[in-house]
Amino acid sequence: MSPKLSVIIPTKDEEGAIASLIRDCEKALDGFDHEIIVVDASKDNTSTEAVKAGAKLVKQIGNGGVGQALIQGFYWARGEYIVFFDGDGTYDPADTPALVEPLVNGEADLVNGNRFANMEKGAMTITNKIGNKFLTWIGNLMFYTNIKDSQSGMKAFRRDILKRVTLWERGFPICSEILAEASKLNLRITEVGISYRRRIGKTKLSPTVAGPKILWASLTMLRDYDPLSLFVGIGLALLAIGFLVAWPVITEYLEFGIFRYVGRALVALFCWFSGILSIFTGIMLNAVNYSVKKLEARLTGEK
Repeated sequence: MSPKLSVIIPTKDEEGAIASLIRDCEKALDGFDHEIIVVDASKDNTSTEAVKAGAKLVKQIGNGGVGQALIQGFYWARGEYIVFFDGDGTYDPADTPALVEPLVNGEADLVNGNRFANMEKGAMTITNKIGNKFLTWIGNLMFYTNIKDSQSGMKAFRRDILKRVTLWERGFPICSEILAEASKLNLRITEVGISYRRRIGKTKLSPTVAGPKILWASLTMLRDYDPLSLFVGIGLALLAIGFLVAWPVITEYLEFGIFRYVGRALVALFCWFSGILSIFTGIMLNAVNYSVKKLEARLTGEK
């Protein structure tokens, strides 16, 4: 029989943390029908330690990051519910039952773990905290969610939603992509507080690299999900910038009847033209997007 719960742990050179993490997970899920799948891309003894601790091992194929690892883990998962978290010891497996509870009770389709609810001192740098808050705010604005920690690497969901979502991201932006996909499908998303600890070993995530990637991925997803909001927003911003640039030109002409700021006028005209073009692009892409959604609804039998 298939297990009730699949726990997926992506790892890369975590031989110092993985065994104790799996033991903690087994302890937290004592009496719960489950499986633990470690998707490993390590060059050290992480895979050996994981197998010795009792986990199922999947050797990661390809050179992708955590997103690629999770997608491969989802493929092998057999549980009705799926939980995933990083293998560096920052997440506490004891929080797993709390994440699964809203799923089992039929209260949610996807549960996000909020690390800020119980964060160990020094577990996250000030820079990372600011970056996380900013990306979460951007994500909530773009995808109409109400999440406090969108970049959390600990989430749980019902396995059947994998048939409906499309996951492309191969790196850390997959955490945002999962929330965006769930929002697009109007799935029930809830959030519970979890613990977040200092990692074991050296971090492999660079905020200066990951942050822009996540932001760019969010903009790309918004382009696909809601092009009207994205391009109309850009268009209105350009129109406003053009007006600000042209203001001295307008006031001088109205007051003195002269026209001297040719450069400003040209910049303003460029902004206005680009803004109008962006708005029309959003309208056209939104029409195409609507037609595609109608076609998808017909193919799936939805109304």
